[in-house]
Amino acid sequence: MLQLGEDDLEAHEVHVLERDGVVLGWHRVTFHGDRAELEDLWLEPAVIGKGHGRMLFDHAAELARGNGAGALEWDAEPFARGFYEAMGGVEIGRTPSAAVPGKMLPRMRLELG
Repeated sequence: MLQLGEDDLEAHEVHVLERDGVVLGWHRVTFHGDRAELEDLWLEPAVIGKGHGRMLFDHAAELARGNGAGALEWDAEPFARGFYEAMGGVEIGRTPSAAVPGKMLPRMRLELG
């Protein structure tokens, strides 16, 4: 699972999904006027396909809506595009990956209105 550094935890609110003291996944949302950014949504591979991703995504969307955002946007890993489309997200463009030169990531958006 991707890890966050202390600086990330100090700068942003991170929401963790855990069961019996074991972290299953987490998400981080930032706010930019009337738009929110899903910076991260990660799950332990063993729990993928069991509804935990939907739970985290729904929480992120509600958090964004509750903070006045009209839309939630994010750069998706290509293998997760189907999941995000099932959550109601639509591709609005492509973003170059910061981690892998030459790789393009689907830019996704969910209207919250």
